[in-house]
Amino acid sequence: MKGLYDLFMIPLEKSGIRNSRIKLIKEAKGSVLEIGSGTGANLPYYNFDLIEKLVLSDKTISKRLNPTNDKTEVLEVNTEELPFDDNSFDYVIGTLVFCSVNNVDKGLSEILRVLKDEGTYIYIEHVLPQTRFLSRMFNFINPLWKRVAGGCNLNREFLDALTNSGFSLTNKNTFGKKIFVSGLAKRITCN
Repeated sequence: MKGLYDLFMIPLEKSGIRNSRIKLIKEAKGSVLEIGSGTGANLPYYNFDLIEKLVLSDKTISKRLNPTNDKTEVLEVNTEELPFDDNSFDYVIGTLVFCSVNNVDKGLSEILRVLKDEGTYIYIEHVLPQTRFLSRMFNFINPLWKRVAGGCNLNREFLDALTNSGFSLTNKNTFGKKIFVSGLAKRITCN
């Protein structure tokens, strides 16, 4: 039986989130950390033949998060304070996470820290729309939305924060009236 969140997500999944999951999650290989794992919506899209270890994490672990793979570990952690050594993961994956992270820059800094050199962050996020009407509407309803939606912000400028924190974006895609963005962000290494 689907939970309320999963039912709410059905039309959004059809608007392009599912296609982004299909295209991007299969790229993950080696040692992988997924932040904001929620109810485990990404699990069907992993290629476990390429994964050595998958750590699923969230601030609060959902009872619906039920991995059935012995390569998978579930941990309750805060994205802003990841309890992993530097250079621990080949891939970090975040799907609809940064709308509710209190300090976006700190969260991205933590992802950068735990990624190995040449590591990749796979992201699917919603952002402030680019059209004047939608951006005004999102800014107007954000205070109420944030209270009823568990701290979710509708008006984050996620891509700016991502590029400013030391990532190079590739395979960037926008969909759902440009409310959603997805792609790969490579860790920029200094030589």
